[in-house]
Amino acid sequence: MKNWTIKALYYGKITMPKEFFTPGLDAGLMLDIPYLGYLLQNGEENVLVDAGIHEEHIVNSRAWGGYPAEGGTQFVLEALAREGLGPDDITSVIYTHLHNDHAGAAVHFKDKLTYVQKDEFANLFHQLPSQKLRGDFDDRTKEDILQYTNLCLIDNDIELSNGLKLYKAGGHTLGSQMIVVPTESGKYIIVGDLAIVPCVLFPQLDRMTLLDGKQIAITPAPEEEGAHFKYTSLIYDHFAACDSFYKMKALAQKYEPRYILCGHDPEAIVKHDIA
Repeated sequence: MKNWTIKALYYGKITMPKEFFTPGLDAGLMLDIPYLGYLLQNGEENVLVDAGIHEEHIVNSRAWGGYPAEGGTQFVLEALAREGLGPDDITSVIYTHLHNDHAGAAVHFKDKLTYVQKDEFANLFHQLPSQKLRGDFDDRTKEDILQYTNLCLIDNDIELSNGLKLYKAGGHTLGSQMIVVPTESGKYIIVGDLAIVPCVLFPQLDRMTLLDGKQIAITPAPEEEGAHFKYTSLIYDHFAACDSFYKMKALAQKYEPRYILCGHDPEAIVKHDIA
């Protein structure tokens, strides 16, 4: 079975405070956080992971929380074009979850084999009041995904015939999933928004790479707070999230930042060719 390569795709960005996902640390530090996708290729298949934000969720150059942002479906199409691809070249799509900043361009891939966790699909159509209040899901996604002609609803964990493995990973959403990708340089795990950036999983990190490639010093979390799970603002089910973190650690080639690909990591865009 062929190994995969991984490329990070830039779908836009939102500028928000780091303290949002590392509470109590680096107050006032604003960061450009990318809307992010991944392109997985094995020489025969082009698999797209996540599809960005729709432009209607960016009003007057501002998105979630009123923070400055840029993005939209055109950003997704342009990211693919930079790789010499268009929607017709994508062989399948995997969604880590269906939040509005991960499924915005879904309609462009409606004829592709698409993998979504069954619980995530159900949650899209049966949202909690808190989810509606926050606008986590885009109502457009309901219409888009009902147009899919080759939708595959996954229940928990599965290995695909091409060697990719999907693991249910609740906590951020009811049906989030991680993707384990075997490459020549090791096994990588795409974790979606279970962790937005590496310092969520590795809170003793003291450096962070920005979207422009510069590195800055950041404040490590106190060691007594534990080895992971620093941020709480986007975790709905803390019990499920802890289970997912342990599953991630058990699956990892090595539990270190290199092998864990987060949902909005600026360094992924800087690297571009991950593996």
